[in-house]
Amino acid sequence: MDITTEGYLISGVRYTDMDENADIVIQAFSHSIDDVQITNWLVSVGDPVDFGMPIVELEVNKSAVEVESPADGVIDAIFCWEGEEVIEGERIGVIRLVSPDEETDEKFDFKDSEKYDI
Repeated sequence: MDITTEGYLISGVRYTDMDENADIVIQAFSHSIDDVQITNWLVSVGDPVDFGMPIVELEVNKSAVEVESPADGVIDAIFCWEGEEVIEGERIGVIRLVSPDEETDEKFDFKDSEKYDI
């Protein structure tokens, strides 16, 4: 585990607040790779993600690479967009870590509350 000034870097995720958020960071591929570009986000802000689920596609020296979600949660922010070049260690997004109960609460549609006698 590498300790950084912004938190802990574990398997491509920088945990800035171990209880709430996980930063999605570009991992090192190889010392000979210098061209990494985001080609496609497979998720949007607000989408729930599961550990291991593909979330973003990168082009690395003309090869396609999928980046998997390093944690369960909800995409809270995306900082780098399709077509942008990124570098090793760059923070490209944030996953808000949530419990299954929190995720369910967010999906509740209060417009239908009269159905549930609330």
